[in-house]
Amino acid sequence: MWLDVYENANELTTEEQLELFNALKRDLFPDEPDKVTKLLKQIRETRFSSGMACVHCGSTSVKRNGKYKTRQRYLCKDCNKTFNDMTNTPFSGSRYPEKWVKYMEMMVEGYTLPKIAKRLKIHISTAILHNFKV
Repeated sequence: MWLDVYENANELTTEEQLELFNALKRDLFPDEPDKVTKLLKQIRETRFSSGMACVHCGSTSVKRNGKYKTRQRYLCKDCNKTFNDMTNTPFSGSRYPEKWVKYMEMMVEGYTLPKIAKRLKIHISTAILHNFKV
């Protein structure tokens, strides 16, 4: 679903891209940091609303497996793979999801990747990776 939205965004006019961005921003990245935390909690609760299950194989035989970068890790007892609440989501691997808002905004506005990297204080390689991820 996410991939389809991003692939088709190129076909939108600049005005439509800004409208799409603002809709995503309102829904996914509220201005207040507490709301970002609440959003991430809501993603977790929605994702596992019918019970904790492995995102790789679907097994419900899952146990807690420590924390990594403040996120709870889980271990599937059946496939032996680990995951966290954000595995296989657009937030996967991101320690600063709030920076995605500014990143997308700057992309829509036509900023170059070096300028985005400088303004967000991220390495250029991170900006390039996010460009392909988004």
